[in-house]
Amino acid sequence: MISLYPTFYHTFQCKANQCHHTCCQKWTIDVDEETAKLYQTLPTPLGEDLRKFMTVDDEGYYFMFSDKQPTCPLLREDGLCRVVLELGEDSLCDTCHMHPRFYKYIEDLELCGVGLSCEESVEKLLATEGDQLLFTIEDDDGEFTAEDRPVLKNIFELLALGIKPEICQFTPNQSIPYCQELVNVYKKTEPIDEEWTKQLGLLQDMLSSTTASTTMDLLAADTIDTSVLNKVYQYILYRQIDMLAEYSLGSLIRYAFDATLFIALLIHQFGNMPEQIRRWSEQIEYDEDNVAFLFNAYENSNYDK
Repeated sequence: MISLYPTFYHTFQCKANQCHHTCCQKWTIDVDEETAKLYQTLPTPLGEDLRKFMTVDDEGYYFMFSDKQPTCPLLREDGLCRVVLELGEDSLCDTCHMHPRFYKYIEDLELCGVGLSCEESVEKLLATEGDQLLFTIEDDDGEFTAEDRPVLKNIFELLALGIKPEICQFTPNQSIPYCQELVNVYKKTEPIDEEWTKQLGLLQDMLSSTTASTTMDLLAADTIDTSVLNKVYQYILYRQIDMLAEYSLGSLIRYAFDATLFIALLIHQFGNMPEQIRRWSEQIEYDEDNVAFLFNAYENSNYDK
């Protein structure tokens, strides 16, 4: 097994109550069986609350948040978790303990990273130097060293995929009709909230009224660092490489390219690059149905980027 990590992976640390967008909200949190047993037998007021808030059915154990209870009931008003404070981080369920880390597998590669719905992950990515995403690599056979710093193209080579170098570069020079079609496709994804739907409408209005003919013209006045967008594109591409087990390379590239272009449009319209990256991730890549919808749309389409 060969394990790959973006170079900032091992420096990641949850911001806890310093985070403006707690991950302890909106989701349904599965509780692994071992942790559920701990919670079921905990003879303390916290244990009583855990059992009260935890749903148990044929699907297993989980915490479900709703419009009436959008945040985890174990999250204190100061933004800190009662479980961590009273029992320690090791007593969190696997989902809470590992989030936003992800581990993807394709052939003999393990792709590790942190999801971009987390503002700390976004900040770590944007703070990396250069215009290429760099990785560290570990393997069972000692073929690679701790000093090796592969780039995305090298990962494709490890999968015996000979790709053109330009595939790993983001160049936003598409027509405005292309962007309008992109927004139309995104409108068919399941929205995470009403604000997302409103943003899509505002993007449509902007694209309908612009006098620009290409995205290069549209984004020309923006102070967007294209090298940063390139790293965002590469990271999105990296995160979904395992989709090659089901979909074509063309669909993977299209997914990552459109995602980055969409983020650039959000930045153009609303500003605040880190927040637009985080919002895109929260809406798209943290909803497996939305990811599958987009890949299927690209797999069945006949038009190129």
